Amino acid sequence: MKCVIFLSLLLAGVAAVDIQGLLDTTFYDVQGNAVTLDDLKGKYIGLYFSASWCGPCRRFTPSLIWTYNEVLKAGHNFEIIWVSRDRYESSAEDFFQKMPWVRLPWSENYKIGQLFSLTQQRYIPALTILDPDLNVINPNARSDAEYRPEQFPWRR
Repeated sequence: MKCVIFLSLLLAGVAAVDIQGLLDTTFYDVQGNAVTLDDLKGKYIGLYFSASWCGPCRRFTPSLIWTYNEVLKAGHNFEIIWVSRDRYESSAEDFFQKMPWVRLPWSENYKIGQLFSLTQQRYIPALTILDPDLNVINPNARSDAEYRPEQFPWRR
């Protein structure tokens, strides 16, 4: 049992390092303002994987926007990074115009598959919650964010 716990902790540490490397970039909000990983220190981070062509994503995004605003109003340190699964930059840009958070730049689209895999995702829309140390604390937080916003940060 101790070996299993140690291995889990070891793998969690590796994932945090890998995620940090993938997120060590400059993000942009809808107004074009730059946000770095250093700017997000001390915050819980939601990695939101979605796409404009995805019907469930278009239905979930307004709910997530409402939850995001409520979490911020409650005084929690939280930010969402949108990771687009769109095929075309113009489609992603149009969809992003409705979002109040930051996004992984299109030029770093090559990181998407790695982030998707590291956070154990299989389909979209998906929301993964990272703690302030960039450890995955809930790889499947979509329903928690939608149905239990008061239980932020939605630990698994």
